[in-house]
Amino acid sequence: MTVSTTAAPEFRVPAAMQWRALSGRTVRAALREGDLPFGFLAPMIFFLCFYVPLRHSMEAGGTRYAQYLLPVIVVQAMFFTAMSAGDRAARDTFSGMGTRLRSMPVRPWLPLAARMSANLLRAVAGIAGAVVIGSVFGFRFHDAPSAVVFLLLALGFGAAIAIGADALGVATGKPEIGASALLAPQLLLIMMSTGFVPAQAFPAWIQPFVRNQPVSQAAAALRDLSEGNFTAALAVSLVWIAGLIVMFTAVSVRVERRRK
Repeated sequence: MTVSTTAAPEFRVPAAMQWRALSGRTVRAALREGDLPFGFLAPMIFFLCFYVPLRHSMEAGGTRYAQYLLPVIVVQAMFFTAMSAGDRAARDTFSGMGTRLRSMPVRPWLPLAARMSANLLRAVAGIAGAVVIGSVFGFRFHDAPSAVVFLLLALGFGAAIAIGADALGVATGKPEIGASALLAPQLLLIMMSTGFVPAQAFPAWIQPFVRNQPVSQAAAALRDLSEGNFTAALAVSLVWIAGLIVMFTAVSVRVERRRK
């Protein structure tokens, strides 16, 4: 009598090589489709769209508006990165790429890791674009250490929401939903934040939400860091980021398990 057993897949190719191959594929696609160049240019466009009409009214009160505005432009760039992540994950699912990878001796976590590598590269491009245009209009970092923490905090925020967008894209498998589903939440959180104007500019009944929602906290922390200050807003933002990463990672794992 012969007993048939199913052997576990053998991962003979080192994980680093698999990661490089999958990441390279995703990055080349982002370059070919213009996603990375757009990630660099989009923050410049949005910076100008808000800086030009609001500068005089904000600077009349003594505010250096480029210094005030740039943090929320960086946060917005992270949302655009997340929308790109959702679209990329949805297209991989729709094309059957995820199914093919699951049938191959590829470690289960590597496809997500490869997509996140491309997402973080796009996030860096977005931050670079924002800092370049901000610097033209007077934005400056106080010192190198706070600039490094500024970068890490922005990337952490971007990674947190990109993981959630990636899970949404995998779950839906529809490119038209993967990115567009994030448009309304992004607009609500960005526009109802202290990123463009102080909380006092909003009606009193909505000011508590405006002050305490994650975009306002992240923008405030980045603004303080650009001035060389490590404030309570940084700690609050880190709590938000950690909570979002844990929650969205759990969702991503659940989505992957349901697709097996």
